[in-house]
Amino acid sequence: MEKTTSKTTVWEYIKYGLFLLVTGVLSLYIVIAVFLPDQTVKIFGFKPYVVISQSMEPVIDRNDVVVVNDFAVEELKVGDIITFRTDINYDGEKEVVTHYIYSINKNNNNDYSFKTHRYFSSETEIVPDTWLLLEEDILGEYMFQLPAIGSIILFLQSPFGIVAMLVNIGIIVAVVILLKQGKKEREEFKKLQDEQEE
Repeated sequence: MEKTTSKTTVWEYIKYGLFLLVTGVLSLYIVIAVFLPDQTVKIFGFKPYVVISQSMEPVIDRNDVVVVNDFAVEELKVGDIITFRTDINYDGEKEVVTHYIYSINKNNNNDYSFKTHRYFSSETEIVPDTWLLLEEDILGEYMFQLPAIGSIILFLQSPFGIVAMLVNIGIIVAVVILLKQGKKEREEFKKLQDEQEE
């Protein structure tokens, strides 16, 4: 009986330790994503972005999530998909865009600049985007996409979504606490019964 109890206790410590580790990493990721959003890829090696336009359909659909990784600028090639920040409306505000690389230029100071393009069904129709990107504008290189979950993420980032999420987290925490309390009370009651039977 003691061996079983000891194994159970060890396993509970391991589970608790893993829970703390995962919670700590997620919390660190969220803090960095909020306060240093453009550094997330550099620190963690990846970052997801929600696609909000139809410019890459049918390759990447609107509301897909693209996951990008860190990149070496000298390894980027024409035809690679990258995610970057640029002022697409020329209103002084930069948006996040995911497009193909159209051309790469390197000057005498070894500084890179890039032209991009949206999806075209035929190579003969390809027209480059109007903007010119520098290395610091690029957020990451495309790794893979998660279809259609972007709308959920955008909802969770909205004020209403944040309130709904906090309420649900509060309910889940309350349920877990009540279940643990109920389990403890049942164990104490069973222990009391066993003692009375002896």
